[in-house]
Amino acid sequence: MGEHDRLLVDFTLLESSKKNLTDIKRALKDIEDHRDDIHDIWGHDSIAGKMEEFVNNWDNYRRELLDNVEDLGKQVDTSLKSFEKLDLDLKNVTEKKNGKNGGS
Repeated sequence: MGEHDRLLVDFTLLESSKKNLTDIKRALKDIEDHRDDIHDIWGHDSIAGKMEEFVNNWDNYRRELLDNVEDLGKQVDTSLKSFEKLDLDLKNVTEKKNGKNGGS
């Protein structure tokens, strides 16, 4: 088999992507906890109204982004588990074919 006949899977990259997506998900969820913390510093009612409008729009986009991050995290997790299972299955088939000690 040539170099182009192989599928190389970077398990480290998949694991770190899964962790990073989990961290992003947590950060996006935590933002909502701080929403009302700054309401009092907005001052004048007209400014507060515009900031409230901005925050509400941001909440909608944040929820959509959070949904996308969650979906992507599930896909990465499924891919990682599938590749790990495939890797183990291939190892077991190869060991069975060649004998446990690698020789016939």
